This record gives sequence, structure tokens and C-alpha cells, in this order.
Amino acid sequence: MTREQIRPFWRAFGRAAAALGLAGKEETEQYRHKVMMEEAGCEHLRDISPTEGYDRVMYRLALDAGDWAACARFAVGAERRMSALIESCARQVIELKSIENEAEADTPREAAIAYIVGVLRQAGFMIDTAGDEWWLDVPSGIAFTVFRILDTHRRRILRRLEWQGSLAFDIKASWALCNMQLAVGVQQHETTPIHVGRPECA
Repeated sequence: MTREQIRPFWRAFGRAAAALGLAGKEETEQYRHKVMMEEAGCEHLRDISPTEGYDRVMYRLALDAGDWAACARFAVGAERRMSALIESCARQVIELKSIENEAEADTPREAAIAYIVGVLRQAGFMIDTAGDEWWLDVPSGIAFTVFRILDTHRRRILRRLEWQGSLAFDIKASWALCNMQLAVGVQQHETTPIHVGRPECA
């Protein structure tokens, strides 16, 4: 659990303890340790992972407090993180395809989402992109499959472009040509590439 997550945790814990009618330090601490162990398998706050572990603990506290809005928010935490991976991978595929086809790279978020939707529909899943929370339409059971499909496509394009660096996925990577060579930087298109492939790409 990060330092920024600790304060929301204590607020949620206080609301849950109050809703359950717990009184006294011993009773509330017993409840806190029970929740942490059952939901995250940890005895100390510092050992709770800041992603899935935190979401599970916060979901449980919200459930015990009867805070349904918070329950909905923390229930989709893992799906939201998976959607970020999918969206970033789709953006990178679009960037690499633009380089491969010698087209001007134009990868707004909408283009990445449209690419994801095309992949999903081709696989037989009906996805609606209306609104900003499009990822809620992606069933959690297929989200990782979609990511693997996109990542496989990304790796194939990199091989065709004769990329000499790592093929590992980096959510912050942004692909471009730098002095006629394929280069990867961070998503904000910093001028200094992190890695530069040796072969020319154009």
C-alpha cells in the first residue's frame, strides 16, 4: 500500500467499523486484521499490494460500510488496469503500423480504442464504445486474451522492422523514427530515444 493510499484506507476502515457497530480498540483492530488477512493475505498495511490487494481490501470495507458507490469503484479496479494495458498496446500497434506503412503517426486515444473494438468484434464480441468507460464492456475473462492478441501483433511488427532491442511490453513506450532508425521513448514523445535499433527502417 502506498503512502497516498493509507489515508483513504483509514477513512474507509472507520466507516466500516462504525457501520458494523464495533467499539473499542481491541474489537476494531481484530476486525482490521481479519479483513487484511482474508482479502490480501497480509498482516501489515505495508505488505498489501497497491493494486489488486488494495482494491480487494477497500472493496470489503466499502461493502461492510454499505457504501455501494465505493463498492462499484473498487470492484472494477483490476479491469481498469487491464484496460490501460490494452489501450497502450493498441496505441503502440498503431504507431508501429504507421512506421511500417511510412504513414504519418497519428494515434489519438480514439484511434487506439477503435482498433481494440475492431479486434474484439472480429473475435465475436459485441463492444459498445459509447462514453469514457468503454472498458466496462470488455468481459474480464477475455481482457487478457485481447491484450495477448495485440501484444503478439506488436512483436511481429517489431520483428518485421528488424528491431534489435527488447520485445518486452512497456506501457509507457512510444514508437517513432529517429534519424531513419526505429526508436522508442516515453509516451510524451521525448526527443531522446531510450533504445535505437541498428538497421534503418525506411
